[in-house]
Amino acid sequence: MQTTRPNNLLSALDLSGGVVSLVGAGGKKTTMYELASLFDGRVALTSTSHMFRYDETKVDLVTIDRNSTPEFNSDARVVAYAGPTETRNRVGGLMPSQIETIWRKGKYGLVVIKADGARSRMIKAPAEHEPLIPDFTQLVLPLTSGLVIGQPLTSLIAHRVDLLAQTLDLAVGDMIRPLHLAKLIASPKGSLRGTKNMRVVPVINMVDDARIKATCTEAAIIALSLTDRFDRIVLAELRHSKVVKVINRDQLNKLTFA
Repeated sequence: MQTTRPNNLLSALDLSGGVVSLVGAGGKKTTMYELASLFDGRVALTSTSHMFRYDETKVDLVTIDRNSTPEFNSDARVVAYAGPTETRNRVGGLMPSQIETIWRKGKYGLVVIKADGARSRMIKAPAEHEPLIPDFTQLVLPLTSGLVIGQPLTSLIAHRVDLLAQTLDLAVGDMIRPLHLAKLIASPKGSLRGTKNMRVVPVINMVDDARIKATCTEAAIIALSLTDRFDRIVLAELRHSKVVKVINRDQLNKLTFA
């Protein structure tokens, strides 16, 4: 399997613009801000679910939309769109139709959508109603954290623990192995839920040392063998804007776990 070490996340994803939806757990907002910082053109950030308030040091403008139709009254480069909510320190999500208006009429080269929530955990399985990925999405990035490998499956690290246990064939409290992370990434009831025919590139985040890199490489190889739904998996440490490794399908027999 061929691996590359591209300069940044955009090149690792082969992404030059369009509509990207983020799902899963383990760094969706970090990924959102990283994509916005790397993209040369105008970027819209938004969500179909409630989320913590946007970091105003990472966006140029936050627009809280109280109308059904978004307004475009700024030429700021990075604009975050949210709906109102009564919950402190949080913002509401937008309807897919509102986001489509932003994409079609807002003159943005890139729209990044947080399409589900994970309660700040590192791994999750989606419920029946999740994720809410707009139909016009062109690329879906299912996120997981590499730090979960070697840890017991509990609510300390996982959102929807019982669903995860079913998806991964684990009991609550059992140790998560590379195979289990691979099953989640490759499962139509896991990371692939709701992706339809959209392009998918899974991202394993928080890969911050050689041991985690090795176990996540193993998980990625297994995931690629379990499905043909995607052709690469990105290993990253996005808190430090680092792409660790890109694992491609085209040379499955040539990769070591290093």
